[in-house]
Amino acid sequence: MTYAIEDLLNNIARFLNKGLPFVAFKSPNEAQVHLLWQETDALDHLTSDAAFGFVMATYSHEKAPYLLKPDGYMSATFKPIISSASQKKVPLEVHKKVYTNVSEYLDTLRVAHVNLVQSALDEIGRNQFKKVVLARAASFETNKTPITIFEGLLASYDSAFCYLWHHPALGIWIGATPERLLRIENKSLQTAALAGTIKRDAASTALFSKKWTSKEIEEQAMVALDIETRLTAIGLEVNKTNTYQVNAAQVSHLKTDINVAQIGPKSLTELIDALHPSPAVCGLPRDKAHDFIQQNEAMDRKFYAGYLGLVHTHLAQPSLGFKDSLAIEADLYVNLRCMEYLSGVATVFVGSGITSSSLPEKEWEETLLKAQTIKKVI
Repeated sequence: MTYAIEDLLNNIARFLNKGLPFVAFKSPNEAQVHLLWQETDALDHLTSDAAFGFVMATYSHEKAPYLLKPDGYMSATFKPIISSASQKKVPLEVHKKVYTNVSEYLDTLRVAHVNLVQSALDEIGRNQFKKVVLARAASFETNKTPITIFEGLLASYDSAFCYLWHHPALGIWIGATPERLLRIENKSLQTAALAGTIKRDAASTALFSKKWTSKEIEEQAMVALDIETRLTAIGLEVNKTNTYQVNAAQVSHLKTDINVAQIGPKSLTELIDALHPSPAVCGLPRDKAHDFIQQNEAMDRKFYAGYLGLVHTHLAQPSLGFKDSLAIEADLYVNLRCMEYLSGVATVFVGSGITSSSLPEKEWEETLLKAQTIKKVI
């Protein structure tokens, strides 16, 4: 049964008030919004015998992925009815506990990120790694609720995986990510290499912008080659498309679709381990880039650059009314363009890929561009 979107949003508000775990999400290029929830605040993890649920994983492999095991389900077709509060332009303010004005705050963030990028370039110059993805976060006060922010993402980013996730022990996360980690259906696997970022040329009708430089093209090629190599290393036969341009809000990316016709007996865990973290969120070689991130990023990424989405390894749940195909074993996305929400403060996470061709100030500007995806709705 499909409900009115107002009913679905009212249920979200009820679950937030009760402190119950839930997730609301919309797949790319679809109008259907799904809502799964638990009737208790149990905190479960993804295991090899988990049959159905919604996975929320941190960037770090050291923490087991969390699994929301739903007791209820409903869906609604999204229509941008959105309350007057979400239509109102709300000025962003820097979190007052930290800084008194936006300019001071952003300049402090800029200096820190530029210095971090330069440190990475020094390591690249010493052949420690070829690429590393560096992330940062910025906190802003907003008078919008998580539901209003989620509505804004649904209205603005049709081609993204949009979600609002809550667990009382872990907080509230909201995002609109353009990148799929993997989809397993009928024992076939779909993934993609998505890397390189430029400002979108809204006036151009060309399918491939002339603004791409060798830096973005080489960065994307590294990601595609690493994914192909990792899947081949576990015995899978890989097919990939030519690289093409995709647009996401104010930015454009380079993308290569990568497919495996048959994964055979490979488990979901094996496939996730092969693909996460990808060079698009970590770097190359993976281990050295990850070590640099752990030692030099002045923050915990938490769920940023982790992955999230549905798993139903053996069967769907017809008793919940969830009618997805039994053949779909997993549909997971990389958690990019996301924010953590806490008591009226939105902490936005963004990152950029650093290679030998990177310029520190340009990398800072890229993070500003990516942040607009979330900042425009908070």
